[in-house]
Amino acid sequence: MPSSRDRLTRDRIIAAARLGIEAAGHEKLSLRKLAADLEVTAPALYDHVASKDELLRLVAEQGYAELGDASVPTATKPIDRVRSRAAAYVTFAQTHPEVFRVMFLYRPAAVAIEADNELNAASDVYDLGLADLEAAIADGDLVDRDPAHLGLVMWAAVHGIATVSLIAPPVGAAVATDVVDAMLAGLRPD
Repeated sequence: MPSSRDRLTRDRIIAAARLGIEAAGHEKLSLRKLAADLEVTAPALYDHVASKDELLRLVAEQGYAELGDASVPTATKPIDRVRSRAAAYVTFAQTHPEVFRVMFLYRPAAVAIEADNELNAASDVYDLGLADLEAAIADGDLVDRDPAHLGLVMWAAVHGIATVSLIAPPVGAAVATDVVDAMLAGLRPD
């Protein structure tokens, strides 16, 4: 029978870290405790992840992948896809609040400021929403402005409501919908 160390994989480490993060928050994550929970030594853990920061990045990347999967819209109109992605974003934050917090320890690499905390997985999700905004502009449903600018405006609003929903529950889907609808109404062409 293989030992715990032999069965230790990066995926297993990420899953265990995520359980700990979801239970107590990322601030309480300790690699030494995680190793004990996995029934391995700390050096065995370090064979798979170099540091707590690397592990948090891996959890964040997993979160962004899940957010991307959860925000795949079924709507055909770009403006409706924008609404759908916004709703999925808020729902993800409410469903996975601690992972959501970890995701935003790192900024999307698409933000044009050099920093040590870039995360390409964040940009992948952001780019999906940006493509929908570009298509909504092309359809005449949104003002003809720089899509990246509109993307930041929408992200600020949606991230704001998602964050508020974590500190002042219960912020329901209706509030998120109202915020998105108000934003989109203000961005319609004259």
